[in-house]
Amino acid sequence: MPERVKVVGDVKNLSSRMMDDASKKINEAVNEALKEAEKLLTEKREELLERVEVDVDKILDEAEALLNSEKAALEMEKKRRIEQEKKRFLDEVRELAWRKVLEEAEKQSERYKKFMEKALTSMSKEAGEDEVIVYVRGKDVELAKSIIESKNLKNLVEVRDIKEIGKEIKGGALGKSKAGNVWYNYTLEKAFEEVLPEAYTKILALLA
Repeated sequence: MPERVKVVGDVKNLSSRMMDDASKKINEAVNEALKEAEKLLTEKREELLERVEVDVDKILDEAEALLNSEKAALEMEKKRRIEQEKKRFLDEVRELAWRKVLEEAEKQSERYKKFMEKALTSMSKEAGEDEVIVYVRGKDVELAKSIIESKNLKNLVEVRDIKEIGKEIKGGALGKSKAGNVWYNYTLEKAFEEVLPEAYTKILALLA
């Protein structure tokens, strides 16, 4: 009986040691597995973070490129609208100025009379020895004759209503050489067109 007890005790002790060894090995394996898992997780986390950083940089780059593109488009649109507004403003200035000029011509103001005097004097100087027939609006015939006489513009030999040659002007004078088909244009329309570029330049300088 004692032998049996001893054997049983040995078996129990062996079993216990085996269980301890197995448990130890299992624990070691688990710990090792946990370490590997933690290491792998750390590596993956770093990899993931790197990818996230790369993706964020890419997104930021794309956003900046889009923003710059939008800014460029907005800048172009702003310039287009500014130019459009400048043109509209210049058109309004032109229309207003022309209306004022026509009003001066219509009432034969002192300013208009000075313009006529300068126009006829310049025509006479340009014609030189050439004899010129002067054509003006019907209402300016007497004014033109008076200026020619007072300024002694002898080469402006005749003044006629411009309707006689089927033309129309808003003011000023149109001269035709008696000797040939040479015309001298000192009309209000031409004078207005000649001063516009200078006026536009000054206006644009103010708008800049």
